[in-house]
Amino acid sequence: MAQPKTNIKSKTNILKLQGNDKRLVGRLWQDYIRPFRGRLYLAFVFMIILAAATAAYGFLIKHIIDVAQNLGGDIVASDAGAQAKRFAWAVVPIIIAVTIISGVSMFLQSILANSVALNTIGNLQKSMFASIHRADYARFGREPIGTLISRFTNDVTVLTNAMLRTMTNLVRDVLTVVFCIGMMLWLDWQMSFLILIVYPIAIWPILNISKKLRGNAKHAQEQIGVITSQLGESFSGARMVRTYGLEDYENARLGASFSERVRLYLKLVTNQARVDPILEVLGGIAIAGVFALGVYRVVGGHTTAGAIAGVLTMLIAMSPRVRALGTLNNVVQEGLAALHRIFEVIDEKPTITEKTNAVELGEVKGALEFSNVNFTYEDGTRAISSLNFKVKPGQTIALVGPSGGGKSTIINLIARLYDVTDGSITIDGIDIRDIALTSLRNSMALVSQDITLFDDTVAANIGFGKEDASAEDIETAAKAAAAHGFITELKDGYQTRVGEAGSKLSGGQRQRIALARAMLRGAPILLLDEATSALDAAAEAKVQSALDVLTAGRTVFVIAHRLSTVKNADKIFVLDEGKIVESGKHTTLMKKNGLYAKLRALQFS
Repeated sequence: MAQPKTNIKSKTNILKLQGNDKRLVGRLWQDYIRPFRGRLYLAFVFMIILAAATAAYGFLIKHIIDVAQNLGGDIVASDAGAQAKRFAWAVVPIIIAVTIISGVSMFLQSILANSVALNTIGNLQKSMFASIHRADYARFGREPIGTLISRFTNDVTVLTNAMLRTMTNLVRDVLTVVFCIGMMLWLDWQMSFLILIVYPIAIWPILNISKKLRGNAKHAQEQIGVITSQLGESFSGARMVRTYGLEDYENARLGASFSERVRLYLKLVTNQARVDPILEVLGGIAIAGVFALGVYRVVGGHTTAGAIAGVLTMLIAMSPRVRALGTLNNVVQEGLAALHRIFEVIDEKPTITEKTNAVELGEVKGALEFSNVNFTYEDGTRAISSLNFKVKPGQTIALVGPSGGGKSTIINLIARLYDVTDGSITIDGIDIRDIALTSLRNSMALVSQDITLFDDTVAANIGFGKEDASAEDIETAAKAAAAHGFITELKDGYQTRVGEAGSKLSGGQRQRIALARAMLRGAPILLLDEATSALDAAAEAKVQSALDVLTAGRTVFVIAHRLSTVKNADKIFVLDEGKIVESGKHTTLMKKNGLYAKLRALQFS
């Protein structure tokens, strides 16, 4: 995986890639690894030096043993002892030098290769994250958030391990094996030929094992996503779990998922564990064969004891490298399964896109029109049917009706989180599908009952409404949203961190910060989805007064189940089953004694 696909196949037959795998690995190289190729090539240089240094040990062993044997047998030479000392003093510095070269090369190639792998992974994560935020809003409903998060954590971790092992070990170990075999052939080609026959036998069972590993790894990674999603649900719902006494149910539900993960990973490690014993046995056979043949050749005078020792040294140095290459295949198969899932996220194409000639909105007046709008969700659920209405600039439109009537869908369609199935929506006479997405959404501010706060300061969470907002702007918006009072009572005031999802604040406090964010944005179109639902009567009165100021001169869509909050709207649309069944002002609708009057009567009864 560290090189283009053509090089991988040429380096080793152990890493067998299928057609789609080659395409993905080639893409990984071209788009993500290639920018760091300078560092990678330098790492390869140090890998070559390391492999050569390892092979040099075989030459040194042969030379030392042969010289020592000759000196020991030359009992006549009066200066044999002196020769031995001179030889020792000459060889020791060479051994130390080879060791230093080996250690430095190992360190440098590891740092360089790891740098390339980790930078590549970082860029992959950035691409995944950017793709998710380009994807359709509906995408978040198709897959549990925990499953999506696992692609950024577990899948990336698996791929990181595969890339680190591949970049650090693959080329280095292959080069070491090649250099060792070259040294063995130089020392004694007949004994080396025996090894070249034995080790390739391991390739076929390893390749068969790898076929099973891919499926095992894919299922194990998918199960991690399931567990992540279930843990998120359980932890976020801790209050309900305890209140309803669902601890046993949750223990059973998560326990089953944990057991399934154990089962899947046990299958994975069982297949992984088969590789080492195969290579270990073959390595033992090779050593035994070299020893037996070596004794025979030494006795026959065909080779020297130093050559035999050198071959054995190379075999011992090569064996762990061969085993590492065998187990590397397991890691690569897991990494390829993760790479498939990662590229699935990166390659997801949004259906909601802007046209090449999309227009930028100038000064937005805020006139909206729904023309025969229909909308159906991906699962076939009909949410909106034949909506036709016009909204004048500066009007406040209230959307009321039973749950599931289509109120929130209208808000989502205006912000183009979904595209209409049929019909059109226009702003100031321009179809919103013809408007650049950034320009469209910059003209709007949303306050939802599902409040989103980040684990940052109060000031930062308000300031998200306007990037260049000053501290004074933030404070003004907070005052307008009736939030300044409680903010100043916090330990660090506006610099107080709100915790994950605003967990350190009450529901009403979170909602007022969200309102302050919308007020700071100052957008000409306001989308308020139950914006005051979490406020008590006193806070709601303050915020309502602030909203009266904020909405002046702006086009406002208000969703409210508490009908007392919308009686002053310019027009009220009563929705039921995706259709407008009534429309008009509060007093008009009350006189009709229709669905609106019945809903209001139910609230006040």
